[in-house]
Amino acid sequence: MPEHDCLALQVVPCLNTLMELRHLRYFVAVGELLNFRRAAEKLHIAQSPLSQQIRRLEEELGFELFTRAKGRVYLTHAGSIFLEEARAILDKSATAKERARRGSQGDEGSLVVGYLTSMANDTLSRIVKTFQKDLPTVGLSLNDLVPSSILRGLLDKTIDVGFLRGVFETEDLGVAQVWREGLVLALPRYHRLAGSSHVKTEDLAKEHFIMVPDQGSMGYNDAIRELCGRAGFAPRVRAEANQMQAVIWLVDMGLGIALVPGSLRALGRKNVVYRPISNSPSVPGMMVWRKEDASPVLRRFRDVTLKLVQLNLPA
Repeated sequence: MPEHDCLALQVVPCLNTLMELRHLRYFVAVGELLNFRRAAEKLHIAQSPLSQQIRRLEEELGFELFTRAKGRVYLTHAGSIFLEEARAILDKSATAKERARRGSQGDEGSLVVGYLTSMANDTLSRIVKTFQKDLPTVGLSLNDLVPSSILRGLLDKTIDVGFLRGVFETEDLGVAQVWREGLVLALPRYHRLAGSSHVKTEDLAKEHFIMVPDQGSMGYNDAIRELCGRAGFAPRVRAEANQMQAVIWLVDMGLGIALVPGSLRALGRKNVVYRPISNSPSVPGMMVWRKEDASPVLRRFRDVTLKLVQLNLPA
């Protein structure tokens, strides 16, 4: 007997047994048509085996489901109750099978995404919108986190996929670059360089920098230091902030200048302006997931993401 064709039933207080779903299908056919011959035709089986199976079902239950009189068939009171329950069980079985099928293809389930606020750009928006449109039955949970929390969440399995900026290595994670983003100069509106259309790196030698902490910067700070080093100086760090939007807030307060990903220009701080800078480096935006995770939903999300990146759709 196929495993998927069995169900442990407790539809009435006296029933506690293992029964084949086909017995329920046989019973429902007879119960709805109240005619063994027509039920057998509907089920594409002979009438005699059908009658035998119904008898065996009644023997297993310990009560009659049908009254047979003068060539007619009627449901007993117990039979009427059992018919209602049997229909519900068959419906539930069909629903379970369909949901399992959809789940095996990644069409149903849930996905937890961790991302940096500073990466909430047009590309990430397209990824999320396309995935929701293609797979509306998948529950998508989006979590704005700092880099260390995203990496920790991936490794402790509280996050399924993350979006991080920078370069990092771990043998447990799969990584794919989804975009590269150039750095721009963020500075207070009334800064001496605010009126320049293009700033040279050497112009920043005496400026106070605002940066993220080295721990967890994943190569971002290294790119800034390399840029400044080529211009003959090391950045003088005045303040640090854990997230890019906080870096912009400190610039807005006039504490210094910052080199930030270009997409942060969308943050509308009234006292902050953005200017191109010479020889500006770019930092990669990465999609990260656990290599061991065989989830069909995760596979579908990766497929959607990589397809959009390859198409390079306009914003």
